[in-house]
Amino acid sequence: MATATIQRVELNKHYDASIYCPFCGQKVIEMEADPPTEEMCHPCPHTLFIAHDEGFEYRSALFDANLGLVGVPDDDVELPETGIDGLTDSVTIPDSVKFAAYECLRKSPHIGNDFNGAPPG
Repeated sequence: MATATIQRVELNKHYDASIYCPFCGQKVIEMEADPPTEEMCHPCPHTLFIAHDEGFEYRSALFDANLGLVGVPDDDVELPETGIDGLTDSVTIPDSVKFAAYECLRKSPHIGNDFNGAPPG
């Protein structure tokens, strides 16, 4: 039996919408903040990670364990050629979901909008 990878939902048109956890309904990414602040990320217990092109904003213990990153500082995470997007696509936690927001169809990830959830386990 093949190992399933994370399910992916791409937001191309509404990349600037806040992201809510599909499991508990908590707002995890706050896009309405004016001006934007570092308080835009609010991980809930289901959040596996929050990331963007520049790096991680949040990594859960479950995410780190799944990708063999326990104890590895954010700056030392070795990224594949496909970057953080490619790394986070390789998560193999059952029923996990990745929301990837892109500013345009060129698929350039929009900062702060990678949210992934799985029921606590």
